[in-house]
Amino acid sequence: MMTKRKPYVREVKADWWKRLGFYKFYMFRESTAVPAVWFSLVLIYGVFALGSAESWYGFVGFLANPVVMVINIITLIMALVHTKTWFDLAPKAANIVVGTEKLSAKPIVMFFWGVTIVASLIILAVALI
Repeated sequence: MMTKRKPYVREVKADWWKRLGFYKFYMFRESTAVPAVWFSLVLIYGVFALGSAESWYGFVGFLANPVVMVINIITLIMALVHTKTWFDLAPKAANIVVGTEKLSAKPIVMFFWGVTIVASLIILAVALI
């Protein structure tokens, strides 16, 4: 069935996210994907640099560049922000009931941080060996 009426399309302005703090933080959190792309590209470059000693020394020199160090520090900070917000959201998605009461968010978040710290320490220990 066809209608001659035009459908109502609500106008969405480009600055819709600037109205509320929640939306601003949402956009900030979503912007953490940009440093993740940077990290992925650097990681791929490092994997390909493993092919020869000259390439590897070039990669190490690239990482020693002060501009690259600053970008990597920003990337680390953004990854930690993303991780924190992700861990804070996880208990809202999981409805864990112990006995007759719902488990609070704090033990779940602490478990995730514990796993992250243990995994990071294991990776660091293996890398230093």
